[in-house]
Amino acid sequence: MVSPQLDPFPPVELGGVRFLIDRNRPVAFLRNADEERFVTWPDAPLPLHPATGRLVTAPDAVWVVYEADSNEPGERVWSTAVRIDPDGSASAVEIGQLTVIGADSSGIWASGRPWPWPERLSRELISPIDGDEGAWDFDSPDLPLESWEEFQKDQARWQREQERELLKPRTVNARERVEGDDADSHGWFAFAPNESPDQQRVPLEPPPAPGPSSAVELVRFGVDGHIDTITVDRTVARIEQVGGRTLMTFFPTNPVGRVEPSGSLGYSYPRNQIVVDFSAGVPSTLAVEDFAATALLSEEWDPIRVDDAPEQTVASDRVDLTGVGGITWAPAQLSNADIQIAVDRVVEQLERLTEPTKTWTRRDDQVHLVESPYLDLKVGVSGDWPEIVVTVEFRNREHSRTLFRRRYRVFDANGRPVDSRYLTVYLEEDIATGSHPPERDGVIDLPDA
Repeated sequence: MVSPQLDPFPPVELGGVRFLIDRNRPVAFLRNADEERFVTWPDAPLPLHPATGRLVTAPDAVWVVYEADSNEPGERVWSTAVRIDPDGSASAVEIGQLTVIGADSSGIWASGRPWPWPERLSRELISPIDGDEGAWDFDSPDLPLESWEEFQKDQARWQREQERELLKPRTVNARERVEGDDADSHGWFAFAPNESPDQQRVPLEPPPAPGPSSAVELVRFGVDGHIDTITVDRTVARIEQVGGRTLMTFFPTNPVGRVEPSGSLGYSYPRNQIVVDFSAGVPSTLAVEDFAATALLSEEWDPIRVDDAPEQTVASDRVDLTGVGGITWAPAQLSNADIQIAVDRVVEQLERLTEPTKTWTRRDDQVHLVESPYLDLKVGVSGDWPEIVVTVEFRNREHSRTLFRRRYRVFDANGRPVDSRYLTVYLEEDIATGSHPPERDGVIDLPDA
């Protein structure tokens, strides 16, 4: 049941107006010294997939950015932004497959790549390495299928042997005192291939000095509908307008790698800031070296998120939405093909649960093809859009007498496909951790997902 109370982001004060914007619904409550009003935007072009909202402030408005991860390979996000003015007007713009990096009084800025990437990982930290003798071969077609029960017995036997070894008196060298023992309780995935506990596990050489970050194309979606583009010769992290000045924050180089005391590879993200002037229009290109830059102190990754600020709500910010119209999203416009694709995506994931799995183990530094722990799998589809439900029933080899059952809603209340990428991961976690209701009459009904 949808709560009648507004569930706001942290409040934003702008031009004497207090903005309380709901995190999930298309509604905001605006209050100033003289009046209060609701603003709604139910018909804004929300992305096809359920979207996560965040706030971006401009000097004269607040933007709500809805970013939806796509289930489609190769697609990153799809964004829509809604501008809310202090006078209560609202307008929407489709950002597409770009990431919003800030706003000014003329519009909202977006980039296809708002962060730099390390130039390379240390060779010692990448596994497997193509061509290395003994590297993991997950693609080999010649792996023999192993019994799930025998595989578990071998793992348990090896684990007991390791535990007995741990009980023996031994001399701990200085390196072990620093790093500790990183083996997990099952001995799986603890070390890189062909690596023994006595081998050095830190990169032999420090990472190379980073080169300049990549050039990017930025897009400004104007309040008046005009779209500006500009190519900047460095990766830009943020654009904001403060005190009448437009500030551009950029990465002068790619991330700076360093070897941590623990032996892991860490990165810092140096950032510089320049003052730019777009009052006469946005140029087609910009070179950061043409401006006096100031180095920012923090080098930690800091994506633009004003909604992560500490809560600053007060009692008067509790807002009842009872009787307010337009606070739910308009139904999604899906074709029959879109609906079937979303259903098939869920069904196919669940049906793959019975396929053998490939697992590397530390006990022999080999990849094993092991029977699936799932038995007697049945997947069914019921209901009409948007109430379509996929039900899965199965037994698990560790609980072979128990029938597990779970229902999956394929679409949300507005008819948009629910993110289904990790549903089998969550299912496996619930079973492995015992995070489920007790058995009743031989059946465990897992909570609906």
